[in-house]
Amino acid sequence: MSTDNAEVKTLNDPETVISNYLKAVGGKDNIAKIKNSVITMEADFQGTVIKIKGISDSENERMVQETSIMGNIAQRTVLANGKATLIAMGQEQVVPEDMIQSLKAQVYVFPEEHYQEMGYDLELQGTEDIEGEEAHKLVITTSNNMKTVEYYSVASGLKLRTSSDAAGDITYSDYEEVDGVKFPMKMTIKNPMMPMALETKVTSLEFNQELSDEDFK
Repeated sequence: MSTDNAEVKTLNDPETVISNYLKAVGGKDNIAKIKNSVITMEADFQGTVIKIKGISDSENERMVQETSIMGNIAQRTVLANGKATLIAMGQEQVVPEDMIQSLKAQVYVFPEEHYQEMGYDLELQGTEDIEGEEAHKLVITTSNNMKTVEYYSVASGLKLRTSSDAAGDITYSDYEEVDGVKFPMKMTIKNPMMPMALETKVTSLEFNQELSDEDFK
């Protein structure tokens, strides 16, 4: 009976899913050592080279994400000193409050550990099949009622997919260990804005780099 109860608790407890994920990627101790990350990804979209560079700096609560197409910056998003800026096609745009909320999570390399302190509501809604693998379905609602669904492997604990109206579907694969933590080296992005899936591959991933204020301007 006690075994059954433990099993039920595991399958109905969002915190357990998050805890299992954090263990799967390397454990809280190794995650705690990571103060920032600099990641570069590349994709080939019908012959066009797209490069995505992201910096997450949890120590100073700031982040930047830059998308370049054939060497030209198409979009740059920065969150620093509590303010967000978005430059698209050379024009600075107003960043809506709901987007600022989602950007705040991106200052962390592993934001999952901070979901509750950021005021997120977590609800486990059974399991689904993701790319042939059984996955826990975790529905995340932010404080301003934005919803995201995350899927975590029942077998490995690793995150397999994120789905949201804003970003579409992002499927994570090819996890590799870097400096004691596992990170997906391939991300496949599907959303209504694109006619086909975009397969991005990590070309560079570095932790605990010397960052300057210039990186966030």
